[in-house]
Amino acid sequence: MTKSEDVLKQKMEQLDDVVAWFEGDTFELQQAATKLKEASKLATEIEHELDSVENDIREVKKSFASQEEA
Repeated sequence: MTKSEDVLKQKMEQLDDVVAWFEGDTFELQQAATKLKEASKLATEIEHELDSVENDIREVKKSFASQEEA
């Protein structure tokens, strides 16, 4: 696994933990705003990571397509 994959996995686990907190018995309204901001930040970071991976895949596809044409 690459460092990028490890980071993405870690962020997804953190987001899962925040979601579990919202679903759990320890939910406190006072902490909800902070947890929501944390979840939003993690979701945005994950989205950026996935966009980067998607872009990398597109570049690889382009590379293969140009090799097939040659």
